[in-house]
Amino acid sequence: MQTIVLILVLAITVEALIQYGKTILEMLEKKQYKTFATQLAAILISVFICFAAGVDLYALVGVSFTVPWLGTLLTGIVVSRGSNYTSDFVKHLQNPDIGEIVLEDVIGVADDAGKAEAHASGVPPNA
Repeated sequence: MQTIVLILVLAITVEALIQYGKTILEMLEKKQYKTFATQLAAILISVFICFAAGVDLYALVGVSFTVPWLGTLLTGIVVSRGSNYTSDFVKHLQNPDIGEIVLEDVIGVADDAGKAEAHASGVPPNA
């Protein structure tokens, strides 16, 4: 189970970093330097506060890095995204439901002609 948690936490982290990077690059391309500076300041302040307070969301869920300060750095970046994003991130860490739709929604495997048959419940993942 710990391996699954590790994979999920790292996947969520990589997705968050990619999205943040894309947003920052778009700001630079569109010459939105004021917004870029605000985002950069948010990252730096948040990372500083997380280091000063010793906050590490990853350690809280049992994920440890070989580089001891990396969890705190990544926590600062996640926190800099804002309270709503951080809340969603923590919810993902607390309740990973990967594969839920696959297990619940596929009712029939194949019909008489050998064609795949699937029925969706209409419930989106992570709902």
